[in-house]
Amino acid sequence: MSVFLILLCISLAIIFWQDFKIRHIHIVLPVLTFASAYFLTNYLQNNIKLIGINILFFSTTILVLTLYMSLKNKVFLNPFQNYFGLGDLLFYLAITPLFLLYNYVLFFIISLFFAIIMQFVLRKWIRKDSVPLAGLSALLLLFIVFKDILFSFQRITLIR
Repeated sequence: MSVFLILLCISLAIIFWQDFKIRHIHIVLPVLTFASAYFLTNYLQNNIKLIGINILFFSTTILVLTLYMSLKNKVFLNPFQNYFGLGDLLFYLAITPLFLLYNYVLFFIISLFFAIIMQFVLRKWIRKDSVPLAGLSALLLLFIVFKDILFSFQRITLIR
């Protein structure tokens, strides 16, 4: 097993724990996640292009969310003050090297549904009104990474 794979799994586990417990993640964790993911998928020649395309999708999604919510409320709303945490942003940017665009979009949508479902399931233990999106998404990604390592069919990530 690669040292980068171990670092990725540890950083995802810590992101889950920190976001679940204190609703903040340390800035080092997304950096470590990105570096681990980048070196795990570095066999691709178009890795930088892939990262750029995934970042473009995510940026477009945040921009559309901001425009929609601002138009709906008739005043500009900062999505990071009202709907989305900075840790969530950094997490979704950090995992861009792990996916092709189709799988990144798929993971993004599934992780949002997963977070909503887990928020209802764990509401007894979650004492704050906010959803630990980065933490629950990191937990889901950890399951997906283990699935991709153990089973070679229908890989979601680019980890080999």
